[in-house]
Amino acid sequence: MFSPQDRHDKLVRATDLDALSCRYSINEKSYLVPRDEFIPDLIQSYQQHLQYCQGYTQLSSSRTLRTVFQERKFPLINRGSYLRTTAIDKVVREFVDEFSGKCQIVSLGSGSDTRAFTLLQQHPELVIHEIDFPESTRIKKLAILQSSKLRDIVGTDESAPPIESKSSFAEYSPDLFTRQYYLHGLDLRTLDNKMPGFKEDVPTLVISECVLCYLSPEEYEKTIKYWTSHSGDNIMGFLIYEPMSLNDQFGTTMTQNLLNRGLNLQMFNKYPDLAARKRFLEGECGLSNSRLTDMSDVGGYKEHNSQWIDDQELHRINKLEFIDEIEEIRLLLDHYCLVYTEYPNKHGRSFKGANKWHWIM
Repeated sequence: MFSPQDRHDKLVRATDLDALSCRYSINEKSYLVPRDEFIPDLIQSYQQHLQYCQGYTQLSSSRTLRTVFQERKFPLINRGSYLRTTAIDKVVREFVDEFSGKCQIVSLGSGSDTRAFTLLQQHPELVIHEIDFPESTRIKKLAILQSSKLRDIVGTDESAPPIESKSSFAEYSPDLFTRQYYLHGLDLRTLDNKMPGFKEDVPTLVISECVLCYLSPEEYEKTIKYWTSHSGDNIMGFLIYEPMSLNDQFGTTMTQNLLNRGLNLQMFNKYPDLAARKRFLEGECGLSNSRLTDMSDVGGYKEHNSQWIDDQELHRINKLEFIDEIEEIRLLLDHYCLVYTEYPNKHGRSFKGANKWHWIM
C-alpha cells in the first residue's frame, strides 16, 4: 500500500522521464551539437526495467513510455529544453576548465542525465558523484553496464545481471563506484554521513536541475548545509535551475497544473522571484557571491544583448523550429531561474568563470 509520501516520490521520479523525453526531442531535432549519443542507452534501460519499479506493471510502464516518447513536443518546449541544457553545460564546463579538471561535480537527482559521460571522456582527473532515488540509479546503472562504451567511460568491467522480476530489481545494488564515477542510490532527505569517494580537498560544484525545488524549504536548507559542511577549505559552488511563480497569473496556472499532477513545490510560491531566492540562499543557507538570472535573459528575450547564446547559434536554432509566439515563450522562460552561488572559504577563492555571462542579479 502506497503512503502519501510514496505516491509523491513516485511522481517526482516520473519527472525524470519528462526530462529525458525533452532531451530526446531536442536531440532528434538537431538542437544538440554534437548529438547526445548516450540518450538511447538510458531509454533502452527504462524500456526494460521501468516495469519493475514500484507502482508500475508491464502494461502501465509500456503505456507510460509510449506516451512520453511518442508525444511531439511543441517548439516552445524544445527551445526551453535547449536553453536549459546549454546554459547548465556552459557553466559546468567553465567550472571544470577553470580548475583544469582537478575538481569534483555532484549532481543531485541526476536521473537519466548524460552530462557525466561526456565530462569523464574529456577530463581524466575529474570526479563525478550522481545521486538519485535507488530505483532511478538502478535503471541508470543497468544502462551503463549494458553498454561497453559506457562501461569504459566510467571505468568498470562489471556486467549487468539478468533482471526479470520486481524482487530481483529491488535486491540489485543501486550503487556503482569507480575511480572517477560514483553513482549513489539514496534519498537526498537522508543525507547524513560523508559519502563514499567524496573529496573535501578539491573545488566542488553541486548541481540541482529541478531537484531541490521538490523539497520543503527546511529540507532544501538542510541539504545545502550538508554539502557546505563537507566543503573543507575549497570552493563549494552551487548551480541551481528551477521554476519560480513570480506571484502572477501565469505562476498561479503553473501551480495548479503541478498540483493536478500531485506535485506541491513549496519553494515555488514561498520564494517567488530572483530577489527572494537570493535572500533565502544567502540569509538562510549561508551562501554568498550569488548570481541569478532567468531563462528569458539566457535566451536573449530581454532588451539587452544576451551573452549566453551568440547570434550565430541563435540563427541556427531558429532555422530548426521557428517560434513566432515571442510573448508566450518570454513569459514561460521568465518563470525559470538559473543561479550560481558559493559557500565562503577561508582563502577567499571564487569561481571567476561565473563572470563570463550576464546575470540579472
